[in-house]
Amino acid sequence: MTRVATEVKELATKGLHWHAEGTSTDVVADALAKLLRQADHLGGDHVSLRTMNLIVAPDPHKANAHKASMQETALHPARMIRLVEHKPDRLDADVRVRLIEIGDAGMQVLVEDIVITANLSRLQHATSLVAPLLARGLPTVAWLPGYDHGQIEAALAVTAHVTVFDSDRDPDPARAIGFAHATALEHPSRDLAWLRTQDWRRRISAVFSAEHAQGTLAFAPSGDVIGNVQSPAAMLLAAWIAVRANVNVTLRPGAGTEPVEAVTIAGIAIPPGSGSACSAGMLGEALDTVYSAPLGYEDALKSLDRVAIIG
Repeated sequence: MTRVATEVKELATKGLHWHAEGTSTDVVADALAKLLRQADHLGGDHVSLRTMNLIVAPDPHKANAHKASMQETALHPARMIRLVEHKPDRLDADVRVRLIEIGDAGMQVLVEDIVITANLSRLQHATSLVAPLLARGLPTVAWLPGYDHGQIEAALAVTAHVTVFDSDRDPDPARAIGFAHATALEHPSRDLAWLRTQDWRRRISAVFSAEHAQGTLAFAPSGDVIGNVQSPAAMLLAAWIAVRANVNVTLRPGAGTEPVEAVTIAGIAIPPGSGSACSAGMLGEALDTVYSAPLGYEDALKSLDRVAIIG
């Protein structure tokens, strides 16, 4: 899916905010219910259109993705539960019910934003910690913005229907690929690094849909991917080409900053797309695919040994 930019505007809301220190998640759940009852009396033509529970794991590296942005999540109105680590031996909470306006039509949607701040010993029991806060009957998505995944992330992966992470954030590509492979075997997952290759995969498929292009593979069974040799996105694309086209693939360093800069298969150069070859974000795209498995991803993970990395 190619995401079209949509204007998102937060509207003023009075009183739809609650904060407490040294509390419990049962108390937080009661406070949220009270705020939602208050929101029913706001007036206007707004809807509470939740599509999922979105749990955002703590990010000790303070990546920009820790606070899932309003723009990324606005098209997926969610009960968003953000977990944050602090040192004090207590649980703090901040709850806001936000009213946002989406698109030119001015549709007004309620978004629930819950921030749970706790020490590590509490966060390691994330499954029981968030259980009272989940909206029933909705899929639960765990967004892991960090990269050195530990016990908290493992607990959320068990709780969630789908786990979303970004292998390209990890400075250690071997560790990133290892986590991606282990997660894909045990839980439904969406890797933003894989989603960044989708435009390349579409263009490659379009080129080789022609019969004459398919015939060239028998005479020149090889492929070259130029890009960042430390990028899991580039590695996954090269492995996908290897298994899909049954060719030997070499991943070579490029000159720019994109994960993938150029692709040649059986002597055929794949035309580049317009704009950025691999989008930086993709969280919104991952949320689009909660109900559909990422075709080809597991095959690419299993075929990484078919890629020769140079440089």
